[in-house]
Amino acid sequence: MKKFLVILAVISLALSISFVGCKAGAATTTAAAAETTAAATTTAAATETTAAATTTAAAKEAKPFSLDNIPEIKNKSALNLIVETGAVFDKIVPYIQKFTDKTGVKVNVERVASPVVYSKENVELVAGTGVYDLAYVETSWTNEWSQYLYDLRELAAKYDSVDAFNADVKNHSPVILACGQANGKQMVLPFYTYHMGMFIRQDVFDDPTEQANFKAKYGYDLKPATNFQQLRDQGEFFTRKKGDKLKGQTLDQDLYGLAMQAGAYQDNDEFSCYLWGQGYDYVKVNRDASGKVTNYTILKDYKDAMVKTMENYIALTKFASPGCLTANFDFVVTEQGEGRAIIQNTMFSNCFAWTASILKDKVAPKDPNAKLGIYPTLGNKPYTGAWSFGVTKASKNPEAAYWLVRYLSSYECQEAVMKEGGQLTTRMDVLSNPEWKTAENMYPYGILVDYLLSNWTDQSYVDFIKNAWYFNSTAAGKVYEMQMNVLAKPIHNEMSAQAGIDELCKQTVELTSKFDKIPIKEE
Repeated sequence: MKKFLVILAVISLALSISFVGCKAGAATTTAAAAETTAAATTTAAATETTAAATTTAAAKEAKPFSLDNIPEIKNKSALNLIVETGAVFDKIVPYIQKFTDKTGVKVNVERVASPVVYSKENVELVAGTGVYDLAYVETSWTNEWSQYLYDLRELAAKYDSVDAFNADVKNHSPVILACGQANGKQMVLPFYTYHMGMFIRQDVFDDPTEQANFKAKYGYDLKPATNFQQLRDQGEFFTRKKGDKLKGQTLDQDLYGLAMQAGAYQDNDEFSCYLWGQGYDYVKVNRDASGKVTNYTILKDYKDAMVKTMENYIALTKFASPGCLTANFDFVVTEQGEGRAIIQNTMFSNCFAWTASILKDKVAPKDPNAKLGIYPTLGNKPYTGAWSFGVTKASKNPEAAYWLVRYLSSYECQEAVMKEGGQLTTRMDVLSNPEWKTAENMYPYGILVDYLLSNWTDQSYVDFIKNAWYFNSTAAGKVYEMQMNVLAKPIHNEMSAQAGIDELCKQTVELTSKFDKIPIKEE
């Protein structure tokens, strides 16, 4: 749900790639990207047949959906869509041209700075102008905009076949697909993800001296933290001054145990990781026997968990740079990448290769063993989401728009998103490509895809996300924006933890009552 993350990185898959994330502005690479032409073979392509012989598209899914599966499109009206500026779309625009070459349908791509996307799309969707045929949707907007978007399976039944749609879509992460649903209907298909994880300095955690000293002080082994106490202990242990030693070497700069995004912009993503990891949420989603949402409740134990989470969060900031109080992702990545922090407690996984590249440039020349590891956030229920595409109901060409959405989420385009555009695909078959696990790519890509695949195949996590309040309420996008500022107040010592959570709950009820038809109450 983090809307405007821009990530600059240099990564290599036997080539150089620019790595762009999900926030504002045009991304510039620090090295020229050499284009790969190697064709990847899927390890998880499904063999499926369509339900009806009369379908207009698509016979068998013996291999992933591609341009060849798109039938003759009768409506040749041009399509319009809006996307972010940035390197990932520099690489994808040629694939959109391939769609035009195949179908004869021109596609006009408007590219704007990320902070403008919501405002430009929202006014056109609400007014029903049909200016945009495809909606570019950030996770938090899905339910809010669902009234303006087609259920993609409804379009599949008309132009494709639902079986063919399901056969290919099932290759995407079930977690991310759940984020793109409204009332069980698939409103959008994902384009790239920013699913979160915990990054550690693996070489430091593996150092025998550091392990022995940690165990002597705290009485247990040094391993990636799984609860607040362990994370606090590690934050304290690794916070050191210039002139102290790390791995037996004298530090030439201050060192912090933790790197945090506690500014009033991404603090709610970190907070969500911690809250969810304890099995709680901001609001309880209640359903009837059929699964329909009936009401929302801010339970007392949920609120108590929020207060405790805030107290723990504030305690962790003592072991991070004072700059964390105004920090966004770029500050945090740089803190760890340049050797000033040991742990990024909660970070967007599409920053992993970027952090690794900085570490290689800045720390490895002095310490060749410097290396990262990626692990689950506390409780293994990280904040998640994606940028996605859907078809607007006001579109003058929903037929072509449907096929373009299918193509942008296809194996071909998603492989390009990851290999050429440097982003993280949500397709499990692309992530399962053995190429990521070769000796040259295992670090950082192999361990990164292992983390994603492991997290996304955890059924308890999938079920949790399906019931997470963010992904069920039409007011969630507006509440999400509110949370950034309200949560920052106790973090910045402007009010107590209790007062901050009281205000959070009060505004959640007010905004939900205004922007959602489902009733909400606080116990």
